Amino acid sequence: MSKFYLPFAILMLIMFSGSLFAANLDDFNGNALSKMWTVRDPAKKATITIAGGKMTMDLKAGADMYIKGVDGGVMLLMNPPDMANYSIELLTNPAVKGTQPPACHIGIVFFNEKDWVYTAWGPYANMDIRLEDCNNATYRWRDQTKVGVDPAKVAIDKDVYLKVTKTGNKIEFFTKGSAGDQWVSGGSDETLGPKYTKGNYQIGIIAKSWGGSVDSTFEFDYFNVPELGTTAVDSASKISTTWAELKK
Repeated sequence: MSKFYLPFAILMLIMFSGSLFAANLDDFNGNALSKMWTVRDPAKKATITIAGGKMTMDLKAGADMYIKGVDGGVMLLMNPPDMANYSIELLTNPAVKGTQPPACHIGIVFFNEKDWVYTAWGPYANMDIRLEDCNNATYRWRDQTKVGVDPAKVAIDKDVYLKVTKTGNKIEFFTKGSAGDQWVSGGSDETLGPKYTKGNYQIGIIAKSWGGSVDSTFEFDYFNVPELGTTAVDSASKISTTWAELKK
């Protein structure tokens, strides 16, 4: 290799590596849902479309998910990383048609199906961004979890950035309104942390609705677990082949 081409090759390698590690676990590129996801939609309430670098979910009214026995919500699930400490990030638009519809909750989820335990963090019924969770027959709203962020701090009529960090049994919940903003903590909780141990839970995206809801549309721009990083490139040279896909 000539002296002229060597620096050029090194520069290209650096640029390629930088873009590789800057990618998200799923940027919703292409026209089909990534194989990393398992769609859980027992009541057949959702239609999912991938286009324009976004996932659009059309959710029918009455997709309720509550205590054990009420199982009509929609989740996209994957196995969590084999780590005690990690974080999850999600960019979503709950207000595709101007405002978030009534009686619905979307965002990041932890889900232990065997014990019917779940933790949901995200925009809620055009009211706020909150944590609600369930442990079998016990359900906790925001006034019980004491975790949430009001729209005066982070608006919910546009894109909403969500983050959850898991440190052992402690789970902390964050949000912000723009990419350059500082994360705002809504609080932390350790109540259900012991229910999320290796081999008994999954992580992902949740969308649910209940009495008084209407047919709704939500958008999702990316889902990420920064600690995993991205390890390959697909045939179209887009960074969309992920740790989860490579494990298969």
